[in-house]
Order: sequence, then C-alpha cells, then structure tokens
Amino acid sequence: MSPDPGLCKRCLEARRIVSAKGSSFWRCAVSERAPSWPKYPPLPVLRCPHYRPGEPQGSPGPR
Repeated sequence: MSPDPGLCKRCLEARRIVSAKGSSFWRCAVSERAPSWPKYPPLPVLRCPHYRPGEPQGSPGPR
C-alpha cells in the first residue's frame, strides 16, 4: 500500500502512476516546466507552492 500522498491526492499537477507490478507513484507535472522541481516528491506533501486544487490525472483506482 502506498503512503498517503498528502496534497498530491487532490492536485491538478499530480499524476498517479501504477506500475505493471501494481506499485503506485505520484509524479509532479511541475517538473516538466521546472527541472529543479522533484519529479517524484517525498510523500506526504504537506505544503507546496505549486498546489492547484482539483482531481489528479492518472490511473483510476484507490487513492
């Protein structure tokens, strides 16, 4: 089971990725525009200047 992603769970910049083995990861799309921003931030994310409320994109399933 994945740890609680914090803010990523409800952020438009987040992408939930599920591997072929069933592991899930939270990828931040901000890293595409700002290379210094972490692609996979440490979870849970409790504060984030790039947080945008909304449903993340990615694989369906439990979050």
